[in-house]
Amino acid sequence: MKNLKLATYSSISAAVFLFLAGITSVLAITIPSLVFGFLVVPSFIIMIACLYHFSEKNKLFGFLGVLFATMYGVFISFNYYLQLAFMGREMPIPELLNITNTDSLFLVIELLGYFFMGLATLFMIPMLQQNRRAKTIKVLFFVNFLLGVGGVLGYALLWSMPILIGGLMLWNIIMPVAALLLFFYFKNLK
Repeated sequence: MKNLKLATYSSISAAVFLFLAGITSVLAITIPSLVFGFLVVPSFIIMIACLYHFSEKNKLFGFLGVLFATMYGVFISFNYYLQLAFMGREMPIPELLNITNTDSLFLVIELLGYFFMGLATLFMIPMLQQNRRAKTIKVLFFVNFLLGVGGVLGYALLWSMPILIGGLMLWNIIMPVAALLLFFYFKNLK
């Protein structure tokens, strides 16, 4: 029962932090965006681990999902912590590190982190049951996977920033909704 509470708390907190990170990033409110993005990391990893824990099937896929979620967490928390450290000390950020620069090292780390999030959600798809809510979560997880791959490929293939920003805008909708649906999914496991 305690694990189920952890599952519901992590999924609702992931939904809230994903929503807030998305809104603040779109509005270019940098420090809150980084803080909320940093807070997404533990709630997302715990949410994925709980989904693995409560599934009876495809344990290898679930393990890989947890592994990729952890890789996402390492890249994103490292990236956001560094950015916050630079800003908190009011240090001038070199152009190579300025995330608003399309050639930024921070942007590349960010895209790689969300690529791993996409892999995590892809491998969690078989862990979900076969009900209507789970089918919707599966679709959202798959779209998140496509966005993660698309971000990395799009950047490598020099797609225009408006296309990549469009992917970010879509991600800002699908991932909070997926986490919110997982909250109800976990609630129904009782």
